[in-house]
Amino acid sequence: MISWDVLGAWLCAAMVVWIYSFAYRDNALYKLAEHMFVGTAAGYSIALALDSLNRVVVSPAVRSPGTFWTTSWHYLVPVALGILLFAKYSRKYYWLARYAVAVNIAVGSGLALRTVPIANIVRQITATILPLWGSDPVKVLNNWILVLITLGGLTYFLFTIFPRVAEGARPSPTYRVYRSLYYIGIYGMMVGFGALFANTIMTRVGFLISIYLIYIQPEAWAATVAAILAAIAIILGILRKR
Repeated sequence: MISWDVLGAWLCAAMVVWIYSFAYRDNALYKLAEHMFVGTAAGYSIALALDSLNRVVVSPAVRSPGTFWTTSWHYLVPVALGILLFAKYSRKYYWLARYAVAVNIAVGSGLALRTVPIANIVRQITATILPLWGSDPVKVLNNWILVLITLGGLTYFLFTIFPRVAEGARPSPTYRVYRSLYYIGIYGMMVGFGALFANTIMTRVGFLISIYLIYIQPEAWAATVAAILAAIAIILGILRKR
């Protein structure tokens, strides 16, 4: 009997090898792996949605109707709106779906107008208002770096304001401060983008190592060899047709 672990190792090895085969060119095995991934993701999402509907609405309503209608009746509102969305498949009643879409967009817009400014503006400003003096030198240094790079980045993106120096005249203190913040912003963003890129590469390498660890498992060796041979056969078939 083949266990689910062995079957999962076979599928994982085959999918990884066939996805990597796209490095050569588009082929049938890559399309098969792509369609399996999209189909599995769609099926899993539908299963999660149905399970959530069953746990939140169906099961409580069946097990204890009195308690449900007293405390959880408001869950029927999104259920009704979700049912209205299926009216788009009817030529006669497709207009009913507009109400569900309108409510969805209105609620989403309201939440966005409330949360986006708080998350992207207020919280960002609050995070940069830090004490620049204290007993911990490491924390103070980190606070200075954060505040200076933040001010430098804002200074760099103020394209319309830049102090000018008359030809032959000495730069003013305002010009020196502005120029210093300007270059602090440039180099700070370069370091930040480099760190972000390095972190992304490290994450991808970690995923790659975890995939290779699957190949080390005894039950995955045969699957890996079979998947590689199938990919080679497909690529050779493509080359013969050219």
